[in-house]
Amino acid sequence: MPARKIERRSRYFLAVEGESEQSFVAWLQMLSQERLHIHLDAVVLGGGGFNSMLRKAVKEHERRCKAFGIYRDRFLVVDGDRASKGDWSIEELKSHASEYRITVIVQKPNHEGLLLRLLPGRERRVPNASSASALLKAQWPNYEKPVNANTLRCRYSLGDLIRVATFDEDLAMLLERIGLMNTP
Repeated sequence: MPARKIERRSRYFLAVEGESEQSFVAWLQMLSQERLHIHLDAVVLGGGGFNSMLRKAVKEHERRCKAFGIYRDRFLVVDGDRASKGDWSIEELKSHASEYRITVIVQKPNHEGLLLRLLPGRERRVPNASSASALLKAQWPNYEKPVNANTLRCRYSLGDLIRVATFDEDLAMLLERIGLMNTP
């Protein structure tokens, strides 16, 4: 009997700000398990300005390519509200990231705002960054940062993600590129 050929998973590199985003990527991985043959490799950057996060992402991507091989695609996931406090605008970050073939995915206005928008009926409303956490806590009283992937899996569905992605170009791009947007 011939040896069974094991198909390699398509690998995606996702550089993320912190543990909350890392859990979000782990949840995306859970959603993909039954539908896709992919691996989402999340690397926590630990925050900082856009410039430093991009430099860390590029360095980590190069290191991991040497260790694990080539990635099908690479992303940098950042909070939109960081632009007002940082060194670069979102447009500048996207421009610099494109030089390294890294796609920037902006959470609008931040991670808590994205989680709030995943709730039914809230997908169109991008809250003010300063109130997003309080609004989320009002809808999800026991929410504590960072929430883990299993909690996200129990709280939200792929349908919730797709519903928000119809109003969020960056989220739609991420889901399309990893293959989750068009799965049953």
